[in-house]
Amino acid sequence: MNIALLGFGVVCSGVYDILKNMPEYNVTKILIRNPAKKTLDCMTLDFTDIENDKNIDLVVEAIGGLHPAREYILASLKAKKHVVTANKAVVAAYFEEFIAAAKENGVKFMVEATSGGGIPWIKNLQRVGRIDDVTNIHGIMNGTSNFILSAMTSEGKDFADVLKTAQELGYAEADPSADIDGDDVRNKCAISASIAFGCPVDVNGILQAGIRHISKADIDGVGKKGYNVKLFATAKRNGDSFDAVVEPVLLNKYSVEANVPKNYNITCLYGETIGEVKLYGQGAGGFPTGNAIVQDIIDVNKDNAFDINFDKKLNKTELISGKYYIRIPDGTAGWKEIIGDIIESEESTAAGTIVITKETTPAKVHKLFSINKEIFIARFA
Repeated sequence: MNIALLGFGVVCSGVYDILKNMPEYNVTKILIRNPAKKTLDCMTLDFTDIENDKNIDLVVEAIGGLHPAREYILASLKAKKHVVTANKAVVAAYFEEFIAAAKENGVKFMVEATSGGGIPWIKNLQRVGRIDDVTNIHGIMNGTSNFILSAMTSEGKDFADVLKTAQELGYAEADPSADIDGDDVRNKCAISASIAFGCPVDVNGILQAGIRHISKADIDGVGKKGYNVKLFATAKRNGDSFDAVVEPVLLNKYSVEANVPKNYNITCLYGETIGEVKLYGQGAGGFPTGNAIVQDIIDVNKDNAFDINFDKKLNKTELISGKYYIRIPDGTAGWKEIIGDIIESEESTAAGTIVITKETTPAKVHKLFSINKEIFIARFA
């Protein structure tokens, strides 16, 4: 099988190193942007060299972002080349379009590496879906945020100090917004829910809260009550309805998910006959993500790839609910007008007003961000 790589960063270089030891697979073209980095004869600066090469069977896309990734993926599919991608942002935004283009041209579009890094998450969602309706998925899907929360919990450090360490270790980007604000998890949640439920899930319809404004006081306060904080993707289906949200959750500190350390991920699903399944492993990195890409390449080559079918029409309704821990910074006006009817208790502390709500929905609580984006929330899972 002849393969082209779009990009040669951490992920595609990992793919290249893995494939070097697999003689059945040949990397014949690599698209790069910087001519100064052209170190291999097969490298090119022109995508049309790949698009028009009829000997290339499969394209691996890992350049990131929406554009030109979308255009490259569509052009590859229309040129009747299989596509394997690790780009969760472009898949979450254009998933249905890519699936339709792949079917129209008789090729495969593979997304294992978009969600969960080296964890075989997507394939297991598809396997379970052959027998069961998957009715619940949740988990830790971002290594950077989990590294930060784990270190704050175990080492008693402030958010800013741990974020700096994560950046020094290469776990966090210079601009960590996508990880700490929940954008990355929301993309993975949309992809996972789309596959689990057989229906394209609009990423922009998923409510999102991150960990940018969590404090040591929050970690210590909930810790004394027996909880650890984790950033979760959650999606549920009930009949013809579904719901999805990304937000911090409070987990019993003795639960499996509460003890996922460092930059590891855990993904969980529930089906009627299989019950609950949890998958744990490295959520990012060149070799774990590269491994997921190569697994997809092998499945395509061996004709073992699952088809992705969006054959259900589901309505988004409010299926997710719970009690919430909310910390409202001093000086925030108007918050009681938003959540006054669901307050179970409130307490003034040096860190602000701590509120515990009655059972409620994310939509109700997330309205608070309209008055102050520095409010911190976490749902009791």
